[in-house]
Amino acid sequence: MGAALTSIVAEAERLAGLQGKLMLAGITRMTTAQANSAVDTPQLIAQFKQALAEVKASSKVAPEPDLAVGKATPEALRRHIAAYLDLMTQRALVLGDPLETAKRIDELAAETLDVARVSVWMLDHEATRITCTDLFERAGGKHSAGTVLHAKDFRPYFIALATQRTIAAHDAQTDPRTSCFTQVYLKPLGITSMLDVPIWVDARMVGVVCHEHLGPPRTWNADEERFGYLMAAFLSLSMERHVGPARL
Repeated sequence: MGAALTSIVAEAERLAGLQGKLMLAGITRMTTAQANSAVDTPQLIAQFKQALAEVKASSKVAPEPDLAVGKATPEALRRHIAAYLDLMTQRALVLGDPLETAKRIDELAAETLDVARVSVWMLDHEATRITCTDLFERAGGKHSAGTVLHAKDFRPYFIALATQRTIAAHDAQTDPRTSCFTQVYLKPLGITSMLDVPIWVDARMVGVVCHEHLGPPRTWNADEERFGYLMAAFLSLSMERHVGPARL
């Protein structure tokens, strides 16, 4: 059972790594475990093949980010796993308010990845602006929202959002994708490194989870990027399960 679907899932992972699997799951509304156990009906196979075509198209536009920057320590990996399991036990977050889910994810990611600021930003339908729906500042335990960034003012970043599956800016003030924020945002706040992970809902990128590091520039490793993907996928699930438009 599920041999054809399992093969398609494996191909999505080969093409685009973990993000390919997450994108496939978002489009088909089926987890890898469900695909592995499902009956290979012609309708499901066709659905998964269509989803795989979308993953392939995405991988051509947005090549897999360079993850050859090392891995987290065993202690860090244990923190990642414990944090994700903690989140998975909080079923009410998925079935309840996506905004509360975003707040919890921001707090959890800030603590687990040891970053000063984590935020969720939503992209408008025309991709002309992103709006911060929640920003968590770890030092003061403060949540805020409302900042709007327009594509016309930060064109390189919005181009990166449209063409790349993740933005791992190790030195955000010089990275061509994020340096447009240097004078108005990064320098005033002391932000040196950014890790932005996309949020996918209904086969469309609708926003990002942004991790902001203060202090000396930080090189994001593969496991930190994967943890970011897991947090973004959990938020996607909450948004998809919420009654009404998939918006925060």
